[in-house]
Amino acid sequence: MDLKILKQKLNNSNAQYLDEEVNWLLENIGNSKSEIRDDLVCNSLGAGFFEEKFTNKQVLFLINQLEERNLLFYRIQENGEATLTRSFTCLLWDLIIRTNNDKKSQYYQILDKNKEKQIFKNLIRYLANEHDFTGFSKEYGWVHAVAHCSDALADSILCDDFDQRMVADFLLATKEMLNKVDRRFIDGEEYRLADVFVNGFKVNKINSDSFVNWIKSFAFNPYSDELLEYYRFNNLKSLLQDIYVKLNSISLLNPNVKEIVEKKFNSEY
Repeated sequence: MDLKILKQKLNNSNAQYLDEEVNWLLENIGNSKSEIRDDLVCNSLGAGFFEEKFTNKQVLFLINQLEERNLLFYRIQENGEATLTRSFTCLLWDLIIRTNNDKKSQYYQILDKNKEKQIFKNLIRYLANEHDFTGFSKEYGWVHAVAHCSDALADSILCDDFDQRMVADFLLATKEMLNKVDRRFIDGEEYRLADVFVNGFKVNKINSDSFVNWIKSFAFNPYSDELLEYYRFNNLKSLLQDIYVKLNSISLLNPNVKEIVEKKFNSEY
């Protein structure tokens, strides 16, 4: 593959991609070199969707390949390089979801409803099952699986077919993830995750009662001698504080939510 030509197409809004180029982008979605994965592949896919450089047939090819090869759960038991494929597959699904629901896009409703719903379910299941919580890696650059999955879910929850059952499953999956995370988030993962909640409030799919009950379901001890327990508590605290600020900025901060976050996560600790 001539990378020079791909780089030129990235900067040319009128460029079109050959089928073999689209296939190469998919094959390299988890390339271990960040200058290829981030700067070329990820950016080319973004331009392909938002600038409509792909044909509908090429988009359908990408969708079918993602499904058939189950790339969202690619070598799910492995960390490191394998996580890159899973993580950046989240971003590709996000592009598909966003353009599929954009009436101005050439790819509007390119997914049928059943397939779209299955993608939502898979993203939620992935959030619960991912176990590599690396943000930035000196070896690979940005890994960011939680952040990238959160980006996809933040756009998914805005969609009409993201129903209340999925919202409940998302809350459960987030709790599972926060209960098993093995480090303190330091690369903004919780802020990206917060956007899913905020969007849920915006479209009235998450209400204050269910959210408060979800907060109460956690049993982290911030005074525990276990460092990991302390990290997990502070991940939750940081997530809730960001949700608090974002909801307040758009006048959607319910008094009950305000009270529990201030009392349990600001005043006491």
